[in-house]
Amino acid sequence: MIVVHHLSNSHSHVILWLLEELEAEYKIVGHQRDSRTARSPESLRAVHPAAKAPTIEVDGQTMIESTGIILFLLEAYGGYKLRPAAGTPEAMRFYQWLTFIEGSAKAPLMMYFQALRFPAEDPRRQGADQHMRQKLALIESGLDGSETIVPGQVTAADFQLAFFEELMEALLPMEQWPNMNAHLQRMRQRDAYKRAESKGGPVGLKQLFASMGA
Repeated sequence: MIVVHHLSNSHSHVILWLLEELEAEYKIVGHQRDSRTARSPESLRAVHPAAKAPTIEVDGQTMIESTGIILFLLEAYGGYKLRPAAGTPEAMRFYQWLTFIEGSAKAPLMMYFQALRFPAEDPRRQGADQHMRQKLALIESGLDGSETIVPGQVTAADFQLAFFEELMEALLPMEQWPNMNAHLQRMRQRDAYKRAESKGGPVGLKQLFASMGA
């Protein structure tokens, strides 16, 4: 049995969503953020010292990091669902975007969030904004002419991207990024996305960032 340690308003929603898409059996263990600091609770640290969401347990083994978890679940429970065939150009694109979102794009977005405490004319804020927009432009162009990040098929990279887009939505006017905005709205219409929210609660990132001073 897969156990998902699910933190409210967090990336672990993507893992619930993926498991719903795969129709895999799993159990949710819920954790709530500290109401004062919005940080992970000690109950999650007791599962893994990193106190990160998502965290999963399978057969007594604990695993963190969303990209690794996604790939593990696809390999162990997915068969040939939600990923391109191995060794194809589509597989290259799948791995590129799945890793780019977390490995290259997320940190500049979070740095921009931190830079919001500076005045708009401050070079630190302007530099963070420019760096972030360079990464967002790559993703935006990657969706040109396609409803999914791997053209012609829905993959787990779309789920990772949708959560990133929800982070963006909490901080930025999404009309500046029409391809990503449209992609997010399409992903939210998937039945598995809705089932994941019904079981784990709404993603709620706007409220989270508001509580953190965004």
